[in-house]
Amino acid sequence: MARKTTLFILVCTVAFFISWFLYMHKHVIPKVSAPPSLPTNIRNMKDAELEELYYTYVVNVDVKCTNRIRLGKPDDGGWDVCDDIEHRPQSPCLVYSFGINNDFSFDDAVSAKYGCEVHSFDPSMGQNDHKHSDRVFFHKLGISDKDFVNDKAWTMRTLTSIKKQLNHTKINILKMDIEEDEYKALPNIIASDELKDVDQLLFEIHYNSHNDQATIIDFMVRGLELLRDLRNLGFYVFHSHPNEHNYITSKISGSRRTTCHELYMLNVNRNRK
Repeated sequence: MARKTTLFILVCTVAFFISWFLYMHKHVIPKVSAPPSLPTNIRNMKDAELEELYYTYVVNVDVKCTNRIRLGKPDDGGWDVCDDIEHRPQSPCLVYSFGINNDFSFDDAVSAKYGCEVHSFDPSMGQNDHKHSDRVFFHKLGISDKDFVNDKAWTMRTLTSIKKQLNHTKINILKMDIEEDEYKALPNIIASDELKDVDQLLFEIHYNSHNDQATIIDFMVRGLELLRDLRNLGFYVFHSHPNEHNYITSKISGSRRTTCHELYMLNVNRNRK
């Protein structure tokens, strides 16, 4: 009996120290600063206050990436990726890149860097589906909130439909530069629970400076609600980059603003050792 008791105590002690070691060495994603909570009456805010809140959100970085690298062109066309060991793509990996505009520099670079299979999507280039390189495949498709053909004769699909068509599940990096269609595509992606299997989300958030003030305010409200919903799913911004080519004088505040921001997000629910 004494030997059984001693063995039991020994097993419990070893189990305790293993649990303690794993807890102490668990990777914890360092937070930087959380953006302020959105007021419940956001649509009733004064225009100038709402604009200020919008820009507070789009420039806020709330999680740290120690090793951020640029892949593709250093200016338009290139995108940043978090290369920290717990977030970088590990082969075999999959990248979806929406919005190419005849520039494959990011797609080629992320494929070369990590050995990922990359699927590039753009219905506007006048090119049919083709194999761009050994691991980069082009599709004459756009992404939206439903499956349809638009008034430009472009075939648009939801992310769910595209993944089903290509027989894909997990996406390591999802990149989107789709000229305001992010307000259609991303809410659908969120609602369909497709982001749970995405590690990094890179996208540009836009509004058109030529629109009237009410339309611009509506875009800002939708942008804030989108960023709130993404953060609630565990997508934290590790880098925010203003588009240097789109600075304007705001019709609302008179401040110098940019109408486009590249946002780079990590899915903190998928961090790994």
